[in-house]
Amino acid sequence: MTVEPVAEPLVGFRRWGCRRGALYSGIFVAGRFVPNPALAMIAPRVKPVPWPTDQDRVAKCFALRGHDAPQRDCNCGFSAYYELPAEPDLPAPDAIWGAIAAWGLIIECERGFRAQYARPIALLDRHNPDDHGERGRRAANAAEAYDIPLLEHAELVAYAGWHGELRAA
Repeated sequence: MTVEPVAEPLVGFRRWGCRRGALYSGIFVAGRFVPNPALAMIAPRVKPVPWPTDQDRVAKCFALRGHDAPQRDCNCGFSAYYELPAEPDLPAPDAIWGAIAAWGLIIECERGFRAQYARPIALLDRHNPDDHGERGRRAANAAEAYDIPLLEHAELVAYAGWHGELRAA
């Protein structure tokens, strides 16, 4: 693992939880989305905040001692995979995939990276058969809210390459 600032944005692919057009970081457990679990552990009454629609996102660490994100010995920072899976999993009704442009301090790992700054650049147009809550328009609603394109798999990968460096895993 290396920690270094990057000169050109690095592009990666990640999964979000999506609710009412807003993208949230979090985890998927037993078919449910749990937004920002680290924050919930230290501040259970704090409401999760979606990724901003009109500005870059700055990573924060919610460890008890806190530090600038990302750090090598922590899991903080915005994570993304180098490659979009051929069949991206959708473990919950509100799961969607997309691409980010990331920059600042980057920790590179075997299959992906964690970044200091990130912004969504496009979303994957993939039907989630379990998504009944937004009439199957969850990804389209988010793409509209963030003013980013909703693209098929191959188009998403090509489009992402126009916004930064794509690295192979």
